Amino acid sequence: MTLMLVMWAAPARSQQMPLRYFTQQDGLSNLSVSAMANDRDGYIWIGTENGLFRYNGTEFRRYSREDGLPEPFIAALHVDAQNRLWVANNNTLYLRKGERFESVFNDGKKVPISAGQKLSSSPDGRLFFVSQQSLYALTMSDGQPQLTVLFPSQQNLAQTVPDALFGLHLDKNGDFWLGCGQSICEYSGTKVRVWDVSQGVPDDRWHSFYRDSSGQLWARGEQHIAVLPANDTRFKDRTPPGDILHKKGLVIWISADAEGRVLTNADQSLIRWNKDRWESFDKQNGLKIAGGLTGLLFDKDGGMWLGSRGLGLIKWLGSGNWESWTMAQGMPDDVALSLVRDRAGVLHVGTRSGPAQLGPDQRHFSTNTDGLGKIDHQWSGMVVDNSGTVWGGTYSGQLMRFDAKTRIYTQVATLPQIYRMLSDSKGNIWVTTANGLFVIDTSISKINVMRPAGLDSLKIPETEIFRDLCQSPNGNIWVLSRRQLLRFNGKSWNNFQVKFNGEPPNMAALSCAGDNGLWLGTVQAGLIRAGVKDGVLQLQQQESPVLKNKLIFSLLEDNRGWLWVGTDAGIAVWNKKQWRLFNQSNGFVWNETNGRSFYEDPDGAMWVATSNGISHILKPERLFKEHELNSLIESIHRGGESFFADRPMDLAWSPQPLEFVLVSLNFRNRGALEFHYRLAGLEKSWSTSTTPRVRYTALEPGNYRFEYFVSNSDAQQSSAIKYLELVIQPPWWRTVWFYILVGAVCLILVFVIHTYRLRKLTELQAQTEAIVKERTRELELSREELKIRALRDGLTSAWNRSAMLEILEMELVKAARQKTFLLLVLLDLDHFKRINDTYGHPAGDAVLVEVVRRLNATVRQYDAVGRYGGEEFLIIIPGLDLIHGKSLVERLLQSIREQNIVIGEQQSISVTSSFGVIAFDPYKPMTSAELISHADQALYRSKQQGRDRVEYVV
Repeated sequence: MTLMLVMWAAPARSQQMPLRYFTQQDGLSNLSVSAMANDRDGYIWIGTENGLFRYNGTEFRRYSREDGLPEPFIAALHVDAQNRLWVANNNTLYLRKGERFESVFNDGKKVPISAGQKLSSSPDGRLFFVSQQSLYALTMSDGQPQLTVLFPSQQNLAQTVPDALFGLHLDKNGDFWLGCGQSICEYSGTKVRVWDVSQGVPDDRWHSFYRDSSGQLWARGEQHIAVLPANDTRFKDRTPPGDILHKKGLVIWISADAEGRVLTNADQSLIRWNKDRWESFDKQNGLKIAGGLTGLLFDKDGGMWLGSRGLGLIKWLGSGNWESWTMAQGMPDDVALSLVRDRAGVLHVGTRSGPAQLGPDQRHFSTNTDGLGKIDHQWSGMVVDNSGTVWGGTYSGQLMRFDAKTRIYTQVATLPQIYRMLSDSKGNIWVTTANGLFVIDTSISKINVMRPAGLDSLKIPETEIFRDLCQSPNGNIWVLSRRQLLRFNGKSWNNFQVKFNGEPPNMAALSCAGDNGLWLGTVQAGLIRAGVKDGVLQLQQQESPVLKNKLIFSLLEDNRGWLWVGTDAGIAVWNKKQWRLFNQSNGFVWNETNGRSFYEDPDGAMWVATSNGISHILKPERLFKEHELNSLIESIHRGGESFFADRPMDLAWSPQPLEFVLVSLNFRNRGALEFHYRLAGLEKSWSTSTTPRVRYTALEPGNYRFEYFVSNSDAQQSSAIKYLELVIQPPWWRTVWFYILVGAVCLILVFVIHTYRLRKLTELQAQTEAIVKERTRELELSREELKIRALRDGLTSAWNRSAMLEILEMELVKAARQKTFLLLVLLDLDHFKRINDTYGHPAGDAVLVEVVRRLNATVRQYDAVGRYGGEEFLIIIPGLDLIHGKSLVERLLQSIREQNIVIGEQQSISVTSSFGVIAFDPYKPMTSAELISHADQALYRSKQQGRDRVEYVV
């Protein structure tokens, strides 16, 4: 027990986990995840207590009774080597075929699988599972499943095998491991070995197994964890102390991450075995798990997903390579400004509220403040001199020194506001300030802070603001002010005036390069490469698509020769071949970098300071690991029909629009994805959109090829171009036989038409002259009336279509700027033509007028109601999303149908309407045309599904 306590208590890295929770607002309508799987295409499948969902990176699709899944609870999911999806619940096992699911039967009986059970498959396509205390093997024969009981077999095993079977693991050699009662069973197909207390297995119900890369078998029970080393005859107890594995009803699993570190769920945390100890991740690290973590999934890009009972689907951004550290881990402030590691391996971080230290094996920062006095100064710079002493400087001008032995800070001097510090190869400490440059010779016992010798020869005012500095490999010290560069070669100073395109740029950052050149970060010209040739400063602007429209705060060329750029929207990295941009979607703690943003550890790991903590990139080389982008057509829709693009398509002509739904099943940098497409035969140029829906209205008959691909601007990647051949057949009235028939009829009627035409032309001429006179008179009379009707509908006095479109554009700009939502409602009166045909157009007009009156009486004062056309109305509701605006929308629907509308004396009729509603999301903006198009589709669905209802775009 003492060893176990040491294992648990041994220091382990703690971090603030960058997590993304997918909930009902994302379309995952049930938040109790019970199972997960990732198919070969890249789709993530999520089983919940109320339905099966498929996630394509943009939206969740729910599969239910209409798709062949009558029971909502999902117990298990599995994708086999043939990319078949198997779905299990307490009632039966299902196989996905196309977009439907078919039940699997055993001699006409269903095959129930309980929650927590695992499915496994072999490379040859056989599926294995436990059902009703038997181990089954399922094979496919002519597309039909065939089941065989493997264990217990017909042999008399009842005496050696307990009744209850739990869990399932299939080894590469074909052996099975199962939980048997309170023991573990190893089944080879010919014999059974029971591992129990005598072989080190604690009494428990064993639900999950995992074979690691070293050959060890890990077993996870309800209250214990045990491991069987390769070729050993006895399990070892690896149960973490502290009674953290005692909750009943928890779905139990055990797996490993990309580093081979074993992970499993505890009662209120995620625990990870790291070499010789357990690490715990819980609410202290930002991980909220509600009723427990129900599963772990790695997608094809290596991204880690967790299932939660009550909080939905969780993605651990940057798991295994990105660590985040904030005040929750002991930092005195989330705003980090400087970083340095001393010779003892202690990491020192300077924050807006003082310094802190993190030992090599510590999981929490310490904030030793001895000798600091006021501790809340902003530590803008930190360096280690040749003796190993840590120096720090603050924006308040305090120059501090930290004694590693006594752990006491000593104030050495008071200077102007300190920006950057540098420890050069000779042991000098250089300090840039808001009022000149200072240097300290640390090789002598007496500390003397002075202006550098010879600098006055450049006649630079002592009040000059120096922002950054670095030392090149040849020993030159470079110092940056706002508009000039200074160079000290150890003996003398040179001054280089920096101008780009004839103007001095506002310079913000400097880094020395390995070839003795320089990198400059400027406000106007972006990134500049600089060098001195024949005494003249040479400048070359560096084009980088990921740096476009970004402010550069800091620069560092690391020991690999890679360039790191800290910006106001993430960090950009150049590995001499490619650029990459990383932000919070990758696991970065915050998008805006801060101070001297970068510090490189001796092992090549990188620390990054931001305005919301620090990030630690464990293996920077992984940042450039290629992850192939993919794109595919998920589905095609037209007029309520859905098609799947698994082969060239031959469609009959239709006036209905044809919609292509594109997906990219890559879950990294989703915000930087753009879809590119064109319809060859109709378009020559490519269109680009962040919305993966492409719509073509009433395509003419002919042969087309729909071409598409996806790109990621942050990763500078593009997928291969794919295409789908498409044929639109002509309508019957444009076929050859119809043309022949029309031609024959035309020949017969030519003479009649010619005679008739001559007579009609004469009559028409007289009528035209009369009409022109009448129209001229009417135009003169209606000129003033047109002015009045320019913005208002003449019948209902509601806003007209043009006015509503202008109002919508203004409200969208306002919502995008203020980051607020907006509801767009498109409604159509049901069976309005029937009203006109039955009661006459005056009755229809009375209905339109009364509907507008009721709508205006229901909406808020600052909402807008307009007539979009005919019996269609458009309503703009600023400031509300779908959740908070639903009640108002329902009241609008009710206001129309709650009372009959009077259309004449003692005569009234009942009127209903159909609604299509969409919310403008400022974080996923759409144009007004896209919003109206989606609302129109929802309105169309509302009418299809029975009218007098509301359909929402989610």
